[in-house]
Amino acid sequence: MVLGGVEISSGFGLLGHSDADVVCHSLADAVLGAVGLGGIGDHFPDDDATLEGANSLVLLSDCIQMVSGMGWQLINADVTIIAQEPRLSSFLKEISASVSTTVAAPVSVKAKSPEHIGPLGDNLGMVAMASALLWQP
Repeated sequence: MVLGGVEISSGFGLLGHSDADVVCHSLADAVLGAVGLGGIGDHFPDDDATLEGANSLVLLSDCIQMVSGMGWQLINADVTIIAQEPRLSSFLKEISASVSTTVAAPVSVKAKSPEHIGPLGDNLGMVAMASALLWQP
């Protein structure tokens, strides 16, 4: 499993066309959406064979370049991962640092448990939600 570009050895994995990095995907969606460019799937569709297994840090970096090209600058961002397992507390600083370096802005990453409720609580998936503050000087 890869989260924010950090490999997490946990016995769990995520399925996706790229590396399924939900942290990078959610932040890319937040950044693109904030400037009216839709979402990551609009720019990197899952039916594009050249993107199979793609590194999501690269895709996120490409999204940052897109918005920068329009005159926007990412000021900071916040990402929340919701998952029952694996426990992520020991990885959060490394994930935050990896993503912050990629986007050249502070990114806070935290994790929450669904407390055994619903499909997420049954370890049937993982969700990440992000917000991003952008500025156009």
